Amino acid sequence: MLSTLDLNGTWRLRWSDGERGRVEYANRPETDEARYIDAQVPGEVHLDLWRAGLIEDPYVGTNCLKARWVEECYWAYRRWFEAPRITGHAWLVFERLDLVARIFLNGELVGTHQNVFYPCRIEVTGKLKPGRNLLTVHIEGGLFEVMDKPMAGFLRKLDQRLHKGVWLRKPQCQFSWDWSTRLINVGITGNVRLEWTTDPVRLDQLVPLVEVTPDLRTGVVRARLYVEAFRKTRAELIVEVAGRRVAEPVSLGPGMNRVEAVVTVTDPALWWPAGHGPQHLYDVRATLRVRSKEVGTKTARIGFRHVRINQQPHPQKGRYFIVEINGKKIFCKGANLVPADMIFQRCDRARYDTLTDRAREANFNLLRVWGGGQYESDDFYELCDLKGILVWQEFIFACHKYPVVHKEFLDDVVKEATWNIRRLASHPSLIVWCGNNEMEWGAWDWGFDQGAMTYPDYALFHLTLPRLLREEDPTRFYWPSSPYSLDGEHPNADHTGDQHPWSVGFANLDFRDYRKMECRFPNEGGFLGPTALPTMLACLPEGHRHVQSFAWQIHDNSIDSWGEPSYPDGILPLWTGLKTRELPVVDYTYWGGLIQGEALSEYIRNFRRRMFDSAAAIFWMFNDCWPATRSWTIVDYYLRRTPSFHPVRRAMVPVTVVVAAQDDHVAIFGINDTDSSVVADLRYGIFELTGNYPLDRTERVTLEANASTQLAAFPRSLWRDSRSSLAFAMLSRDGELLARHRLVLPLFKELRWPPARVTVRVERGRAIFSSPTFVWGVCLDLDGERLLADNFFDLFPGIPYSIPWSDRRPPKVLYTGNLHKIARRA
Repeated sequence: MLSTLDLNGTWRLRWSDGERGRVEYANRPETDEARYIDAQVPGEVHLDLWRAGLIEDPYVGTNCLKARWVEECYWAYRRWFEAPRITGHAWLVFERLDLVARIFLNGELVGTHQNVFYPCRIEVTGKLKPGRNLLTVHIEGGLFEVMDKPMAGFLRKLDQRLHKGVWLRKPQCQFSWDWSTRLINVGITGNVRLEWTTDPVRLDQLVPLVEVTPDLRTGVVRARLYVEAFRKTRAELIVEVAGRRVAEPVSLGPGMNRVEAVVTVTDPALWWPAGHGPQHLYDVRATLRVRSKEVGTKTARIGFRHVRINQQPHPQKGRYFIVEINGKKIFCKGANLVPADMIFQRCDRARYDTLTDRAREANFNLLRVWGGGQYESDDFYELCDLKGILVWQEFIFACHKYPVVHKEFLDDVVKEATWNIRRLASHPSLIVWCGNNEMEWGAWDWGFDQGAMTYPDYALFHLTLPRLLREEDPTRFYWPSSPYSLDGEHPNADHTGDQHPWSVGFANLDFRDYRKMECRFPNEGGFLGPTALPTMLACLPEGHRHVQSFAWQIHDNSIDSWGEPSYPDGILPLWTGLKTRELPVVDYTYWGGLIQGEALSEYIRNFRRRMFDSAAAIFWMFNDCWPATRSWTIVDYYLRRTPSFHPVRRAMVPVTVVVAAQDDHVAIFGINDTDSSVVADLRYGIFELTGNYPLDRTERVTLEANASTQLAAFPRSLWRDSRSSLAFAMLSRDGELLARHRLVLPLFKELRWPPARVTVRVERGRAIFSSPTFVWGVCLDLDGERLLADNFFDLFPGIPYSIPWSDRRPPKVLYTGNLHKIARRA
């Protein structure tokens, strides 16, 4: 059996900028302790320096700039450990090193590593002393490694001349992205241990490949076990799952071997995405015996589900792109996940647990793991398995050209991809492997076909990775890029493949254009807005608490710099007539959040009403990696709900209504994600902002299961004054409101707004809001920490609206959006 010695805990850490400090002195048994600080392993150098008081909190104010010196240094970790007398094979294992590391044992160089995406395993057989041993790691974040790397043909941004990040196999957003500052991580960021064995073999990865027949009656588990053998030997592989046991004789040769056994399970309990059924999981246990002796066991959790990506021809144009699980069409609702922290070692299970809870609270069933971040931790995928959240997983390439023409780089990428394909194979939540983010689009439109390097990475996504998936995990669907289209179409064509509908959100701020979009699988598109108020204030120290202060610019999305005048500064003037730079931060948080919520709701509701001509409503983006003043997100860095969270949550509810203008009529659609039809009462028509209902109809309607159904319509000619009135729909069952929606045709500043006249009372555990006039954007909270039933909601004239409320005192209305004058804070 394999024995282990945990080498986590407190190490000692020293620095060198090349002139001061000498990392090589850390290899000496005796060293000057005054030159060291304590460091936690696993950990990260910025965190150790922060604890030691040598840098300030890099997340707040402008402190990230003060910490830039950290990435410009070499660092040396050291620790002593006691080793037993080892007669067999032995290894040092570093689960994650960020990034360029040289590992020394008792002063001898024993290994190097420079890829954060797979572990470093170093054989140290015969190099350990019985008793005390000194382990040293020299490490830097990558800047020194790439100093001599060529960038001709790879440059897209000025800062790439400094960091040359495309050469470094670590999260690309560490080098800054529009939503993140540059903070290049460095350190021993994963677990460390010593392993040894006297057995003739060592068990490596267990890779259970799970398939279900189309009739859902039979599940097949092909359990692959990777085994390192030190000599030729015979063994027995025993695999157990769902009460079944299969034993296979296997032959092993020196080196890494792949052995497998197949287990068939009749009528397995199926795994379903959230909202469509339970998430049944099974344990797989693989045991290897050599000469009747058990030498090791590996376990994994799996789920049985049948996955199909339906790309049949569409009757009008192009092809469908529909995710089908267990024979059922799934409308995918969700957003893009970016790394949960700019210091990646802080992404622990508790953080992922809260993020996935927030995703379910927002009625998501899918998260797209974007290609500029990382292959997420096991914790993330385990939680998605448990909560029914589908995962679109990308290989870690985004928006640039990469030096794949260099064989050493390519070989390392193949090693990285192989490890992660195997690592993630057990997870039923993972349904798609995608080659990259937007690089196919770059090849068509951004000049990737020009310059000194033309298509340097194209074969990776169209040849190497699909071949690798076919060999390592043929059960998974592979898609070369996002967006991408079949049949030689433009990669961002609306009528085939997946789309990134970014014609709104940058220079074009009129999100009414979302209403025209017919995308088969919208996978990324968004609109900027503020984060929660306490997060906004954390970004802005005293003296900086105004729009476009220096600290604001540091924490702002870089889209702000893409045009002059600033694109995002133009959002509020366009929609409300308010001047962004004249607003206090607290007022901006309300108004900016109100408009972002409107934009994202338009995006989501447009695609949902087109179900399954459009088969997704996935927006950019879900979460932040650091505090931002303006971001794309509904959950900010501190895991607070941003002002746009509840409008998105309402737009994603399983049963809802959408009011849409179509040519000469207004149509009301009922969207039903559930497996059963819904019979309900529909009230719809037109209300005036001042309170009258010139068109007010009711019908008994049926929303078909897992479908969008047009429930009603009325002529546009009946809506004579769209500046003084809105079209509306309300769906109720047994007197309980299920959903409601209203359609606004002009810009909000063009409406003839009456004053907001809100009354609030508490009865029988509910807060009841009412107004004789229409009220836009009732805000109860800007902090985003409380679990509220609703926030940023409207009041229809004369119709009470209630939410659960446990306090005897009624909630305080902080803001409303009626623009008869600048809304005052109550």
